[in-house]
Amino acid sequence: MSTTLEHPDSPRPRDVTTQWCLAAGWVVGAALLRALLAAVVPLLPDETYYWEWSRRLEAGYFDHPPGIALLIHIGTDLLGATAAGVRAGPAIAALVTHVTAVVCAWQLAGKGAAGAQAARRAAMLMTLLPIATLGLVLATPDAALFATAMVALFAVERALAHPVRSWVSLGWWIVAGVALGGAFVSKYTAVLLPMGLVIACLLHPALRRRFLDAGPWVASVIALTLFAPVVAWNLFNDWVSFRFQLGHGFNAAVRGNPVSRELEMLGGQAGLASPILFVIMAIVVVAALREGWRTRHTADPTDLPVRRFALAVVSVVPLGFFAISAWRRPVEANWPAMIYPGAMLLLATSTETVARGVWWRRGLALAAVLLAVVAAQAYAPVLPLEPRKDPIARAHGWRTLADAVQIARRDTFLAGTVDQWVAADRYQDASELAFHLPDQPTVFSLNLGGRANHYDVWPNAWQKVRPGDGLVVAFDADAKGDSLARVVGGWFKDMKQGASVSMRRRGAEVSTRRVWLYRIARDVPRTSPTHPTLP
Repeated sequence: MSTTLEHPDSPRPRDVTTQWCLAAGWVVGAALLRALLAAVVPLLPDETYYWEWSRRLEAGYFDHPPGIALLIHIGTDLLGATAAGVRAGPAIAALVTHVTAVVCAWQLAGKGAAGAQAARRAAMLMTLLPIATLGLVLATPDAALFATAMVALFAVERALAHPVRSWVSLGWWIVAGVALGGAFVSKYTAVLLPMGLVIACLLHPALRRRFLDAGPWVASVIALTLFAPVVAWNLFNDWVSFRFQLGHGFNAAVRGNPVSRELEMLGGQAGLASPILFVIMAIVVVAALREGWRTRHTADPTDLPVRRFALAVVSVVPLGFFAISAWRRPVEANWPAMIYPGAMLLLATSTETVARGVWWRRGLALAAVLLAVVAAQAYAPVLPLEPRKDPIARAHGWRTLADAVQIARRDTFLAGTVDQWVAADRYQDASELAFHLPDQPTVFSLNLGGRANHYDVWPNAWQKVRPGDGLVVAFDADAKGDSLARVVGGWFKDMKQGASVSMRRRGAEVSTRRVWLYRIARDVPRTSPTHPTLP
C-alpha cells in the first residue's frame, strides 16, 4: 500500500502553479547567486590544482578520482582556460543537483498539490543551505559528487516505488547504476551511498526483498564497470590514491582529542547546513527511521515509509562513518557531505510539525542571513578575520605573484641557460602560477616542505631539469622558505634572490613569497628528495 504525503497546509489545486513558479524562481535565483559569487571570487588554489588535472586527463589522480577534472575540461572547452571556464562545468552540475532535488521531492511527496509544495521547499533548501549554494560555486569534487549522488538517489527512490522484479523498477535501477558510477568517479566517499542502501535493505524486511530483484545487481555491475578504470589506474600507480585517502581519513593525528574532534565535526555540519536546519534535518531523519521501523512487518516494499527509511539510513551512514574517523583524526567539514542529499529530500517532504512550523521559518531565515554574510565576505572583507585566516583570502594575490615570476623569467641572469623552467614548493602555488602566467606553462611543484600530491606522479623537475637549464622558483618569504631555496641552490652553478611579493586582498596582506632564480643546473636529484617512492 503506497501512500502520499498530505498536510493541512498543503496548497489547493489552484495554487499548484504558484508553488511551481516559486520553485522555479528559487532555482533560477540560486543559479544567478552562484554565478555572481563565481565572478567575484578568484580561483582558489585547490581549483587551479584540479584545473591542472583537466589539462592532463587520466583515469585517476593522487587525491581523487577524475570526475572534477572531466567537469572542468568540459567547461574550459566551452569558455577557455579562464576562471569562468574552470567553474562552468561545476555550475552546470549545481543546476542538475538543484533541479533533480526539486523533481525528486515532488515525486516523493506524491505529486499533486503536496508534491508541488515539497518541490518548492526543496528548491528553497537547495538555495539557502550554505553547503548547497556556496559549496557548489567552487570547482571541487563535491560539485560532481552532489549532482551524481542526487540523480542516483532519485533513481533509487523511483526504483523502490515500483514493484520488485518489474520492468519499470529495472529501468530505474539502470539509471541509478549509471549515476552511482558517476559518483564513484567523482569522489571515493560516494561508496557510502550504496553502503547505506545495503544496510537499509539488511535491516528492513520489506527492503530485504529487493535482494531477489535483478535491478540492484545490474546497477552494481554498471557502477563498478564505470569505476573500473579508476581501479586500474591505482593498480598501475601502486594504489597511491587509495592509500592516500585511507591514510588521510584514518591515520592517527596529534591535534585535539577524540571528544573535541567529534564536537568539531558536528559543529562543522551545523555550519554547512545552518544550526537550526541541521537540527530539524536530524529530527526528520530520526522520524523517518522510526516510522519505517514501526511498520517493518506489515509494509509493502513500495510503501512510502519504506522508501523514506532507506533515504534516512543513506543519510545516517556517512555521519556514522566520519564519526569513527574523527575518533582518530580531525574531519574536514565537507567530508560527510553525503549526509545532505537524502536529508534534504526528507526535510522537504516531511509532515512533522517542526519541519513546517515556526522553527522551519526560523531555520530558513538564519540560513539566509548566514548565506548573505558569507556572500558579502566573498565580495569584500566584512568579518573580523585576520587575512591569513580567511579562507576566501587564499584566492587573492596570485596574479601579483605571477607577474613577479614572469619578470624573473625574463631576467638577464638566466641568459645562457638551455631551458628555463618554473616551479614552486607546494601544489597550491604551482597550480596558481600555471594558471596566471601568460603562457600557462608547465610549472613543477617541488614539495620539499609540503605533502605529496599529483605533481609527484607526473614527470617533474627531477626528470625534466637537465644540466645547463635555468629555474625560477617561488618559496615562502620566511626562514624556512629561504632555507629550502638554498637547498635548491646547491643543485645549480649560480643562484639569485629575486623579488619579495606581498600577496594582498583589498590592501591587507594575506601571505608573502620570495622569487629565486637559478642558472646552469648541475646536480639536480633524479628523484624527489622528500617523496622518492611515489610512482
